[in-house]
Amino acid sequence: MAAQARKKSAPPPTPPASKLRIAGAVLGAASIVLVLTFSLFWAHYSAWSGAPVLEEGESTTLIIPHNTAWPGVVKLMHQQGVITRPRYFDFWARQRELPPHVKAGTYALTGPLILEQLDTMLREGGSTDGVSLTIPEGFNIYRIADRVEALGLCSRAAFLDAARDKALLELHDIPGESFEGYLFPDTYQVEKGITPTQLIEKLHAQWHTNWEELKASHPEALEAMTQAHALSEHDLVILASLIERETAHDPERGLVARVFLNRLEKEMRLQTDPTCVYGEETYDKIPSPRYCKDPRNRYSTYVIDGLPPGPIANPGLPSLQAALLPTDSSEARRLLFFVARRDGSGGHHFTRTFKEHKEAIKKFLR
Repeated sequence: MAAQARKKSAPPPTPPASKLRIAGAVLGAASIVLVLTFSLFWAHYSAWSGAPVLEEGESTTLIIPHNTAWPGVVKLMHQQGVITRPRYFDFWARQRELPPHVKAGTYALTGPLILEQLDTMLREGGSTDGVSLTIPEGFNIYRIADRVEALGLCSRAAFLDAARDKALLELHDIPGESFEGYLFPDTYQVEKGITPTQLIEKLHAQWHTNWEELKASHPEALEAMTQAHALSEHDLVILASLIERETAHDPERGLVARVFLNRLEKEMRLQTDPTCVYGEETYDKIPSPRYCKDPRNRYSTYVIDGLPPGPIANPGLPSLQAALLPTDSSEARRLLFFVARRDGSGGHHFTRTFKEHKEAIKKFLR
């Protein structure tokens, strides 16, 4: 009887028509939510698109480097404070077919400014006037920072912060503590208002291009250096920086590279003076025992074994090539020392033994 009672009390099955009515109600509710959501979005978007980009009295500078793709343009405009909602601006600009027509340059923007005026300016192009920045071969990041600040591009501190930015280093696959060694010496036309990060990336892009072309021209050289001396690409950049700081005489760069490699093979300390004065506090000092013999100096190759922990300067193409392709004659493989001639030639005298080296010092330095 109880089972029969339970059976009788069970609700009757829902007729198919009722199911359809429920489904219709759910669908109708969902449609209302969708319409409301779109209406809210459209109202918000319309309010944004109708508002000024810059109010009366406001101003900013927008810099769009050459060869910047559209997503990069939107990102730069957001980073530089021109637009507040990059997704809205991307949608708005694509409706007007703006992306393929944006021109590079420096834009001095002043308010009041609306989107339509900004659109016209981006199509016409900004000023291409810039600052000429020359980085000599062998400049380190501290000297570059001094020059950048002197030219009014950015502060010294801001440049050094960007050069040590861990996220930026990781993005460009650089294993060092900074971009030291990876900024190519050259003369650059730099847009006014460029950010420190953009400047670092501009100098590094030139380095990357030259390094990849050098490796492509000598496809077996890198593997040969790895096999013969267990040197990584980063090690070769460090070696190139030492070569750059030791000599500006192109014909002997390969010999200087070979001497360093010979000493490494014999587990001799490199004892190269420029490593003694690398760092924030000493980059403008003259090498002396005070710096070279300081046991706390982690860069001085008078107190550490092997290569320093990172590059000490930014080498040019000849020094990079010398590190990758050192002189490989039988005589060069016996050389362990060199001393500056100081005869106006800019060259060095190379020797095989310490006795010969001492004689060379007496001859050329005293």
